[in-house]
Amino acid sequence: MYYYILAFLLFAADQITKYFTVKNLDEFESFIAFEGFLHFTRFHNTGGPWSIFDNLPIFFVIVTIAIFVFEIIYFRKHPLTHPLSKTAAVLINSGALGNLADRMFRGYVVDMIEVKFIDYPVFNFADCCIVIGCLLMCIYVLFVAEQAEIDET
Repeated sequence: MYYYILAFLLFAADQITKYFTVKNLDEFESFIAFEGFLHFTRFHNTGGPWSIFDNLPIFFVIVTIAIFVFEIIYFRKHPLTHPLSKTAAVLINSGALGNLADRMFRGYVVDMIEVKFIDYPVFNFADCCIVIGCLLMCIYVLFVAEQAEIDET
């Protein structure tokens, strides 16, 4: 039950940040949180990460849904049992669902977090969840999974 609550809270946080961004900023308008460090700039991403395949949101809708279907089938036979792998999956899926909702209902993903001290694209909370979840899953696969399988047998 904990993981469902976490997934809901992450998805809700993403949608709330996007709602306030759309409500308070015009596209390309910025709010300076910390000059030279962090700005909030409303940007519409009609593609994927780093705006690849720009203006093809339907492509990412189809791919995301296909991945969710694959996960449902795969994880029924091979359930995640370790807390780290479950947390990583929740982060990845919550982020993917947040961006999927944008693509389906807006036709674009709302990005707003702009770090100014490096040259990096504008991103959102869902993207943070996906990246952190992928990092945690890599840590799990590289350092935990083998021992976790031994412990289960």
